Amino acid sequence: MTAKPILYERAGVDGLCPSPVCWRARIALALKGVEVERRAMRFADVEELAATTGSRTVPVLAVDGAMIVNSDAIAAHLDAVAPSGPQLMAGDAATVGADLERELGARIGPLVGADFQRRLLPEDRDYFKQSREARYGRSFEEFEALRGGLELDLAFSLGRLEPQLDEHRYLGGDEIAWSDIVAYSYIAWIAFASPRSMPELVNPVRTWFERLDADWRAICLEPTVPEEPVPEEPAAEPAP
Repeated sequence: MTAKPILYERAGVDGLCPSPVCWRARIALALKGVEVERRAMRFADVEELAATTGSRTVPVLAVDGAMIVNSDAIAAHLDAVAPSGPQLMAGDAATVGADLERELGARIGPLVGADFQRRLLPEDRDYFKQSREARYGRSFEEFEALRGGLELDLAFSLGRLEPQLDEHRYLGGDEIAWSDIVAYSYIAWIAFASPRSMPELVNPVRTWFERLDADWRAICLEPTVPEEPVPEEPAAEPAP
């Protein structure tokens, strides 16, 4: 990489990126020690994003003239060009990560979607609601009536993480892998988007999550555009 890469990611209120798939790209970049310039994109910016990157979705990593779309492709690219740090896609990590993506996404999206809207910019909320209700086939109001069952389904899915974490430090085994990043980002998204939906994690899942959260929460929730520091007033000259 000869130029500083640009990471296009989702815009949210308070300058915070609200997207778990974008958080995955941030975590992968941090684990590989790659610094980027971040650019926040609204849902309303989709045409601008497409014209710039060729993609209508984020994250996109622009590096050396190439546009790498989706967090898993970004992780695979980083494995190839930045071999230091964990090999995120080694072995069956990509397959396991994709399985977790399908299962946890289907469980968590309907559960937190209504609350998540407040994390989006006001001009993006209607689009998000309409697009997600179309994707899930129900309204957010209908999902609210089904909350008890959705919470049980999520608890079942999280319970399936326990056997691996009983035997290993990470879902990837002895080293962090893409599966850890996918699962962590979804659980962290619940806490961020809808605290009332956060399940009670039991060991060993709780220990695993808290260990990763200690390092990764600040990465995920660092403002896309940090506030400029307020300059200090010069010290007053002593009176003659």
